[in-house]
Amino acid sequence: MACVNPFLQLDDQSLALQLQLDEINSQLERQSGKWAEDSPPDFALAYIDFEAELKRAIVLVEDLKFAQSIATAVDSDAVAIEESRAEETQSVHDRDFALSLNEDENLPSQCVTDLPEISRLGAESAEWEYVLQATEASTFSIKSCSTVAGPSAHYARRQEAVLQQLPPLKLECVVCGESAHPHTTVRLACSDVYCKPCLKSFFLRVTKDEGLFPPTCHSHPIDISVIKADFSFEELTAYRSAELEFTSRDRVYCADQECAKFIPMPQRTPDCASCEACSAKTCMHCKALAHDGGCPADEARQSLITFADELGWKPCFGCGEMVSRHEGCDHMTCRCSAEFCYSCGVKWKECLCGDWVPELLDRRAQQVVDREAPWPLEPVIRQQRVDRAAAMSAKCVARDIASTSYVANVATCWPAKTADATESRPS
Repeated sequence: MACVNPFLQLDDQSLALQLQLDEINSQLERQSGKWAEDSPPDFALAYIDFEAELKRAIVLVEDLKFAQSIATAVDSDAVAIEESRAEETQSVHDRDFALSLNEDENLPSQCVTDLPEISRLGAESAEWEYVLQATEASTFSIKSCSTVAGPSAHYARRQEAVLQQLPPLKLECVVCGESAHPHTTVRLACSDVYCKPCLKSFFLRVTKDEGLFPPTCHSHPIDISVIKADFSFEELTAYRSAELEFTSRDRVYCADQECAKFIPMPQRTPDCASCEACSAKTCMHCKALAHDGGCPADEARQSLITFADELGWKPCFGCGEMVSRHEGCDHMTCRCSAEFCYSCGVKWKECLCGDWVPELLDRRAQQVVDREAPWPLEPVIRQQRVDRAAAMSAKCVARDIASTSYVANVATCWPAKTADATESRPS
């Protein structure tokens, strides 16, 4: 039975792609000159993008054909090359043997042809280390396909047989658990491996959930450059817009309730901010729709401030959002990255306030003791454990995520336990 060469269709693919490219060029030539050079219509941009995609596909097919021709040539000449190399090796060995006899030296050991050290090709790459380990663990024998006498087989068929005998070289995604080829995965700084669809999905969720920004894995930041190539123009624009919004210290949103888009700094003046999405203008002082004259009193805001003062809530000096603390120290880190003292509201380490309130540490210590106790404790024993837990909390540098609650649409703040602990939000 004749072996069907799987690369025969490459010529057909190349011809089909070239015909499509010729058609695109013909369409562009017929339409040229009917629009301004710097502002082509949408259909022309579509043609241009399609043309670039076809050219990339043609280059790929040509590269495959070139690689196939090289592989076929190497395969057809492999026996002759191996025989020539063996003859040369034998000649060198014979010469050494003859010299040893003339000089009455110990005879050289039998010549063993050393194989090239494949490991040095990618010692710095974790993926290559994985490939080498998997290859060494396999029981594949080169002799089974190339040196055993038998009927001649086409290179493509022998190549397929070799590939089937190799172990699967895949990595497991920590998110979906699926196995994927190394070139479709991303290894992060924390050594976790993500498949590209899962990592892209995570970044897209970040654009809609400020609680996930900045994207991290095991407290290591993830730069978008590792997955940027898989983003469309619209998706990348959405992420950049969200990044600009989430990192802004002075946020202004469109006063039109049906729009409410974030207005970046370049679109603001000292008195007015212009929304590009709906063209509405927002007053920079009262954050209402732009108006003439003085700003009307914001009764709702004043009511919130009065209510916050009664309950002891504090506003973040960076973004102005209200924060309510139940326990923990006075070091507050807002999701806008501003750090402030909860007692006085001043920027952190620029006041003379203490680091914590003893009553709050004692309350937290009671919760920890009651939670860890296997049964109700005697009052004296319970108080001793509470005192020890409170003393440990005063020295601890870990965060207590549950020690801060949030009011309405407020910023997320995370308290640290000591004045020296300035840590980012957990991943």
